[in-house]
Amino acid sequence: MEPHIQLAFTMRDTPGAYAVLLGAGASISAGIPSAWNVQEDLIARLAAAEGATGIVDLRAWYQEHFGHPATYDGLLTALTSTRNERQALLRAYFEPSDREREEGLKQPTAAHRAIARLATAGRVPIVLTTNFDRLMETALREVGIEPTVVADANDARGLAPLHTINALVIHVHGDYLAHESMRNTPDELDRYDEEIDQLLDRVFTDYGLIISGWSAEWDPALRKAIARSTTRFFASYWADPRPLPESARKLLTHRGITYVPADADTFFTRTADAADAVTDLARRHPASIDIAVARTKRDLNGFSQAIALHDTLRREFDRIADLPLRTPSTLADGGDIKAEHNRRIVNLESETELLLTLVAVTAYWGSNTTDRWWLRDIEPLAAPQPPGGPPALSHLAQGPAVMMIYTAGIAALAAERWDTLSQILTEPQADHRWGGKPHAAAALSPSETLNPPGRESSEYLHDLLRPLFTRHLSLSTTAYTEAWERFEYLRLLVQKYAGQGFDIPHIRQNGYGDTYDPAPATWLKTQIDRQGDNLPLLRGGFLGGNLSRLQELMLSAEHAFDELALHRRLG
Repeated sequence: MEPHIQLAFTMRDTPGAYAVLLGAGASISAGIPSAWNVQEDLIARLAAAEGATGIVDLRAWYQEHFGHPATYDGLLTALTSTRNERQALLRAYFEPSDREREEGLKQPTAAHRAIARLATAGRVPIVLTTNFDRLMETALREVGIEPTVVADANDARGLAPLHTINALVIHVHGDYLAHESMRNTPDELDRYDEEIDQLLDRVFTDYGLIISGWSAEWDPALRKAIARSTTRFFASYWADPRPLPESARKLLTHRGITYVPADADTFFTRTADAADAVTDLARRHPASIDIAVARTKRDLNGFSQAIALHDTLRREFDRIADLPLRTPSTLADGGDIKAEHNRRIVNLESETELLLTLVAVTAYWGSNTTDRWWLRDIEPLAAPQPPGGPPALSHLAQGPAVMMIYTAGIAALAAERWDTLSQILTEPQADHRWGGKPHAAAALSPSETLNPPGRESSEYLHDLLRPLFTRHLSLSTTAYTEAWERFEYLRLLVQKYAGQGFDIPHIRQNGYGDTYDPAPATWLKTQIDRQGDNLPLLRGGFLGGNLSRLQELMLSAEHAFDELALHRRLG
């Protein structure tokens, strides 16, 4: 199980058991400069005021000029005269200007907002940060939480018992609004005040730890505080997209921390989403796809920004597009094409499960805006491979597109989203291997691409998708079969209209002898009798909204179905 899912279950079962430690990496994406960069800029300002030019090493210049290392207190005293001037100088580094606010800079990141969601639910009551900024406090206030803030020994002295504080933010290196608390020199970071050390001992002993954006290299006092803790009631996690330095790896081993190769925005968002999802799921051990579905439903329902859904879909599309079975198909001389095809079919089933589930949920509950997030990606997946290689393997490369078309189409039809259904059937195009560029829904069919061993392609796809709809969209088996057959019928009409033939469908035969009488044809005739030109499907743009064209195609399809019934009767 992935670390963020394990963590979500622990948070559900023991709420309030975790503290978060954020380093500079958690704020850099917001456009906040690091403490080191702020101090260097202040030295540069002071050097300019002193008339110094051509300085190569600003810190060495300050040491030589003033006889001691640069400190925030010393720099601010030299550059400003009053407390208001000092705060105004620092605000420029940590608070957004009007332009920066318009550009989304110096505001809480996705990580800060995800942590605030965890705090709102009572899952994470404590956030420690080495950063001077107040992005965490801002994120908490956005969700209606007024945090208790500790920035120095005076704040820590007399602090209430930790379990009684709903949201505690500890600035272990100080807060820019209290410049005298700011620590950045090696001496300042080598030891903390006794009150701060005692507070850290309480946190690191009693709480599980989630670390992100912190390298551990430059903060010996904080490293020592974590190392002092030998009691571990809960597992800890360290998220970082880059390999950790030696000092961090020692802590990782000492405390038994799980390393997670992810940035702060990704890990905390996934954790908050998973924690929200598992709370609503009845099963004790749901699969990660169940969590993705619950998160997607929440996003589409407006409870949070759906940016995470957009990004998840984007990642899944890119991942599927880069699958080995999507690359030019080659097979060594004498290779077993049938065995390789079967292996790729099995691989395709497992690899596309999450994408198809998200597309189904989004097509069912989504909007015109969210439709754009997946509809435009059908065409790239439908692109044929270059000539050469075994045809069965080359055709299978377009299988993900067919699976997407069916998944999205059935979901949109079941939700009666007729505009979306029409777009699925008529907008994406595909270069056909025999020439031309018809609609992808017409050019690509299950039998053209999938050809599973020992089964009719449409029947195979019907059975493959059924659990997705009955489990995640809560359709009954009857409702799913009805939606499948209606979509299958409409796709066949589009196929005939494009002159691409007539595939063997997976639709029940209601007639006898040489009469097929497919149920979806009866359904569509009934809808036309009731609504005529005002048929929602036509108003959605299907077949250009032309009723006569639709009726002509239905008549042609009736003949094709009856021929199929005759062939079946004759064996």
